[in-house]
Amino acid sequence: MYERLYSMKKNIQVKRPEVKVEIEVRQGKEKGPTIVEAAKQERASLLVLGQRKQSMIRRIRTMWAGKRSQSRAVDYCIQNANCMTIAVRRKNKRHGGYLITTKRHKNFWLLA
Repeated sequence: MYERLYSMKKNIQVKRPEVKVEIEVRQGKEKGPTIVEAAKQERASLLVLGQRKQSMIRRIRTMWAGKRSQSRAVDYCIQNANCMTIAVRRKNKRHGGYLITTKRHKNFWLLA
């Protein structure tokens, strides 16, 4: 997983050297508050989070296990981060585009 992140960082630095990209690994009991606190400490101006669509079976398993879903962490970050926060999810492989969620827009379809 880290190889993919470092590859993305390298590509961004080659294409846009003025953009500062940092990769950090943090641990915490709850993902949302941990991410928000890290963004605050780093004085981030933009927080971009990936989102995956969960199948119904996976959602049920998560509920039965008493775990919090990833979407709750993303929603928490969108509502509580001090900086602009964007959640991105691929809409459809065949038709293209992405679903973008921010504090003001939920599941806004961006054709890119």
